[in-house]
This record gives sequence, structure tokens and C-alpha cells, in this order.
Amino acid sequence: MEWIDIYNAAGEKTGRIADRDDPLGPDEYRLAVGIWVTDGKGNLFVTRRAKEKPYAPGQWENTGGHVRAGETPEDAILRELYEETGITVRREDVQLLGKSASRWPYIGLDYGVTAHFRAEDVRLQPGETDAAQWITLDELWQMRDAGAFAPSVFAHMQGYLDAFLDWMQKASGKA
Repeated sequence: MEWIDIYNAAGEKTGRIADRDDPLGPDEYRLAVGIWVTDGKGNLFVTRRAKEKPYAPGQWENTGGHVRAGETPEDAILRELYEETGITVRREDVQLLGKSASRWPYIGLDYGVTAHFRAEDVRLQPGETDAAQWITLDELWQMRDAGAFAPSVFAHMQGYLDAFLDWMQKASGKA
């Protein structure tokens, strides 16, 4: 069981706590977070969802997950990144990119961070992730067009695409 706070459409806590798998009412939302990791050289770190995942098994994504009850979105993204990959980053290095395009029952916040590590040094979380790699921005779009990414990644990105592209440009020193 994973307990989460329930939010309204405006992104405010309702005061209700529920198991993350409990059904929600039409005006109730779960808060999810995603993080994009770049190496500062134009590459993005992505993971592949484990084949036993019920949603989008075997597809690529950026790291993310649910915000637990009492947790801040920043705490959640640092926890998810560590749980799914073994990678730690400093909270002060994490930058909010924006709000995901909301789709009931999720509200999402998306972040970016620059970090330096080798994909082969990543510790994958059994049942969550089964592969990881660094890709270029061009490869991101190619993989998207080939259907290799979980559909939610780009559906959510509609809400913060310009901020994501600006962040990538600045992080790569091309701004």
C-alpha cells in the first residue's frame, strides 16, 4: 500500500489521503512528478519500464512517480530517481520545468537536473526499470516517432515543452 494525498483540479490538497490504487472521484487527482536528467552535453538519461509493469511495459520514459502523503514534489522526485536508478542529485540542482498537461486523474510536475554518471553504473529497480541509456535530443524524437516511449511522456510534455527545450539549450551551453 502506498498512501498519497488527494488533490483538487487546482493542485491543492483536499485533506483526504488514500491508497494510490483507490478509485478517485471526478474532482480528485493524484500528484505525479517526472524528472529529466541531462549530462550538460545535450544527452538525456532515460529508463525502460520493466516488462511486468501494467502500463506501457517495455517502453522508455524519464524517471518519475507518485508523490506520497506528506511528501513535497521535490522530495518525491529525489526519492523516485534514487529508487529507480540509484542516482542521487542535490535538491538545489533540481529545476522545475513546469506542469504536465493535466489528464484526470493526474496532475504532474516536471523537473530537470544536470548530473554526471555512466549508464552502466545505474542500479535498476526490479519490477520498475530494466534498462537505462543516454540518448540525444534527436534520438528522443526518433524514439517517440517509433513508439518506443510510454505515451504519457509526450502527452504530459505538451504542458511544458517550451520550458524543456529552453532548459536543454541552457544546460548544454547553447543558450
